[in-house]
Amino acid sequence: MPKLEIKRKTELSRTEVGERLIMIGRALAHGSEVELKTGDDSIEIVVADRLQWEFEIEVDGDETEIEIEIKWHDDPAAETRSDAKPAPAPAPAPKPRPATKSASKPAPAKAVRRPRSRKTTAK
Repeated sequence: MPKLEIKRKTELSRTEVGERLIMIGRALAHGSEVELKTGDDSIEIVVADRLQWEFEIEVDGDETEIEIEIKWHDDPAAETRSDAKPAPAPAPAPKPRPATKSASKPAPAKAVRRPRSRKTTAK
């Protein structure tokens, strides 16, 4: 199939952007055939059962950018060739330690670190 790319940029309200994201989410959740509309244009695509998801937030001065990228292969055999890594196995449960006199005292609490936005370099 030849390459197809549709690209539209427009300024919308926060509510309008939220409604578009909800529309796409509902379409993906309810079926493999998804119709995407932008302005007067519309395209219907078939979406695979397994998708690759990429989420990126970039803060540069007073500008914040969120990118959401969703990819899949139409060829089901391609899913096995994908470069997606399998989910890591869960960590084993810690082994109980024998009780000691010092074990009756609670361990000091660790400081909770809050994530901070990072600046990334432009590609």
